[in-house]
Amino acid sequence: MRILKENIENISRLSGEFKSPSLERDFQKYMLQDNIASSRKFILGIALLFQLYIIPDFFYFEDLNMLLVPSLIRLLYLISAVYYYLRIERTKFPLYQCTSIYEIVQIVLLWTLLFTYPRLEIMSHRQVYILFMMVILLSIPNRFFYKITLSLILILGITLILKYKEIHYLADFSGDLFIFTLLILFFSAFNVRTVNRLQRIQYNDALALERLSTTDGLTNTYNRRKYDQDLAKEIARTKRYGNPFSGIMFDIDDFKRVNDDFGHPVGDKVLIKYSSTVKSLIRENDQVYRWGGEEFIILLPNTNLEAALKLSNRIKTMLHQVDFSPVSNLTCSFGVTSWQKNDTADTFTTRLDRLLYQAKENGKACIVAH
Repeated sequence: MRILKENIENISRLSGEFKSPSLERDFQKYMLQDNIASSRKFILGIALLFQLYIIPDFFYFEDLNMLLVPSLIRLLYLISAVYYYLRIERTKFPLYQCTSIYEIVQIVLLWTLLFTYPRLEIMSHRQVYILFMMVILLSIPNRFFYKITLSLILILGITLILKYKEIHYLADFSGDLFIFTLLILFFSAFNVRTVNRLQRIQYNDALALERLSTTDGLTNTYNRRKYDQDLAKEIARTKRYGNPFSGIMFDIDDFKRVNDDFGHPVGDKVLIKYSSTVKSLIRENDQVYRWGGEEFIILLPNTNLEAALKLSNRIKTMLHQVDFSPVSNLTCSFGVTSWQKNDTADTFTTRLDRLLYQAKENGKACIVAH
């Protein structure tokens, strides 16, 4: 219940989006991977459906030369939809920015198309008008305020076009259409906001469960399950790009003595301070994992053996300087290695374990590297 309450408090009551910009960016990336495949197919389907309106246009425009302009506009609409369909998963820019640019292009094309008609037939274009707004609001993943703003731009633009065309004989109907679309906007915005909140609560809960399943409850470092996952990813990255990576396995020498002499609560406090000190010395993309008991592993992406040894010496020196009162004279042993060409996850981890054992055999409080 506490986690659920925190999740809800982290979400805006107005937009239903995360208040944290970084968390919202992560969620947008998740939405891109999870939903854009179906969304972009829907967009392409709508673009193809929009092309079918060329059939009534064929009967509406008596002069075929006049039909050329709306046909080209519809073709541009289809081309932009195909481009979005093909490129959106590969874009380097945020999803909502690319989507908003695409939607602005579609709105401008619709406005231009309406201007090509010498006399607007409201009944035949009403469906297109409503469909545009529903696609913006409900179909394409985007930021809440971007959806509302683009929908308002569409509504105001259509209203101005109707006024410019001076459709006096449908003036009352046009006013009703304006009010009707505003009501659709209001209820759709409420629906989007509700869906936003539910999606982000579920996403936040999934993150919380993931953290619980991959984090050691005592030291707040990652656990062995997370180590296996990250090591597999690092191996795949190394095989693909050839970047080196290294590992450090280390533990507190004679830690059993700490528990026996001072009790397990003191031993737990030592482990907490011990792990937090190590985490303060590593880079942002390095990770610490509790392997078991007082044993820990550090994975160091894009790091060769020499750099890993330097870090091990820095950790060894710092831990010697930390005050672990009432415990004194704590030392640590280290095993250090880098990924080798024919390694597997098992051979890499086994070598780390063997090197740590050699450090113990060599008198402890030392570093052994492959």
